[in-house]
Amino acid sequence: MSQTQLAPSNGSIERVLPEIPPTSEDLKKSRTASSSYRHTFPVHTKSIPSPLSKEAPPESYRGFVNLGLLLLFGNNLRLIIENYQKYGILISFPGSKVSKEDWILTALSHILLPLNVILAFQLERWAKKRALGFRKRLSGVAAFTNGGRREGQGSDKLLLEYLEIEASAKAFQRLVGWLHVINVLSILTWPSYMSYCLIFHPFMSMTCLINGTIQFFKMTSYALVHQDLRAAYIFDQPTEKFQHLTNVHNGSSSKAPNVQGEVHHYEVQYPDNVRFMNTAYFWFAPTLCYQPSYPRTTVFRKSFFFKRVMEIITCTGMMYFLIEQYATPTLQNSIRAVDQLAFGTMLERILKLSTTSVLIWLLMFYTFFHAMFNAIAEMLYFGDRCFYLAWWNAGSVEVYWRLWNKPIYTFFKRHIYLPLVTSGMTPSSASLIIFTLSAIMHEIVVGFPTHLVYGYAFAGMFFQIPLISLTRPLEKWRGKETGLGNMIFWVSFTILGQPACALLYYYHWTKRHINDDSPVQKA
Repeated sequence: MSQTQLAPSNGSIERVLPEIPPTSEDLKKSRTASSSYRHTFPVHTKSIPSPLSKEAPPESYRGFVNLGLLLLFGNNLRLIIENYQKYGILISFPGSKVSKEDWILTALSHILLPLNVILAFQLERWAKKRALGFRKRLSGVAAFTNGGRREGQGSDKLLLEYLEIEASAKAFQRLVGWLHVINVLSILTWPSYMSYCLIFHPFMSMTCLINGTIQFFKMTSYALVHQDLRAAYIFDQPTEKFQHLTNVHNGSSSKAPNVQGEVHHYEVQYPDNVRFMNTAYFWFAPTLCYQPSYPRTTVFRKSFFFKRVMEIITCTGMMYFLIEQYATPTLQNSIRAVDQLAFGTMLERILKLSTTSVLIWLLMFYTFFHAMFNAIAEMLYFGDRCFYLAWWNAGSVEVYWRLWNKPIYTFFKRHIYLPLVTSGMTPSSASLIIFTLSAIMHEIVVGFPTHLVYGYAFAGMFFQIPLISLTRPLEKWRGKETGLGNMIFWVSFTILGQPACALLYYYHWTKRHINDDSPVQKA
């Protein structure tokens, strides 16, 4: 049937309005009809909401997205032209402003850090030999007891011998644990001393502390996991005894779906994992949580690897360009406003800096969490590459911290949060401890390299707790991926938080290390 129906009625033509435009054939038929056109046919035939109404079906807003991108491009192009007209080309060759002494001390700090990894391995190697002896002695006494001599003075003597060996093994476990504590603390102490007391350039000292912090987390996990594996081996504890911890780690057995391909049993068992190659693999692997074995891929993709390497080089160059050409002049021009406590000018500088800082931060995230981690994983055939989740859609600050840095989140959950909660502590108290530790680590990584331990980084991290409490009700009101909560996250964290923190640190750094009379060009 034709989309437009023409039917004679009392010498006239009644035209039923179609829901879609008439075809050319329908129009030809209407022109050849004997009667003229009438204006009486209905055009409002059903209830339809406006496209921008909440009740309307989903619409595509690609045009608005294109407009936003064009406005963003035009605004950034204006900033590029303005920046060039005011300052010209400010970038210099990378590393040219770093002293020779800082280069040597930074290299020395990085070279010495692997010694702690080797020391941890040698400690576990020694502990493995003792563990083999303890297991053999305990098994021998247990087998002799079960062989028939269960009553009388001989049985009591064997039981006493068993208890003495068990007590000796537990004392040895405590000794190895304290030796690991000393080794782990030295990993963080040495680069902290180098960064705060010897290395002047903030970026160079920050690389030392970041590397030291990564090794600190890695060797902490290495020590804790081996402590449990060694205890299970010595006292012959079956692995089924700890199977319930899988459900604890996943939240609960009812909420956690059974994902196909998941493996909860290690391919390499203790003590076979105490090998140098196993330790070296963990040292280079893009994870902070030690396991005797990991999911592995079988193919090395050369094109994938070289794409990630080119992304690392490109994004690093872009970050350096943005810091030198845009962020530094804006920070320099903010010093006078901070001196005079001109809050209006300070807010304008923070908002101006936010455009650059957001780009630098996004580039940093992509460089390390996607390009670098995937390149390392590809070289090592490392299978689990969930280094981040969709944090950009976070409806609250709490969701963001769970998604954006999965290696850190998994470390704190596995080695701090779950041990505290399973021992009887409330989840809120355990979360408070984790945020306090994270705030301390942020202050060390930022405050020590800048020689400014003023607590800005600590406060910025610690006061995420009340911000989480304020944004949590939004999830109950508007849903987990609420747009309002997402905007609060972006404004508080990237538009205002990071630029304000960078401004404070740069101001104090300039006042302490740079002549106050140095010329500063007004923006």
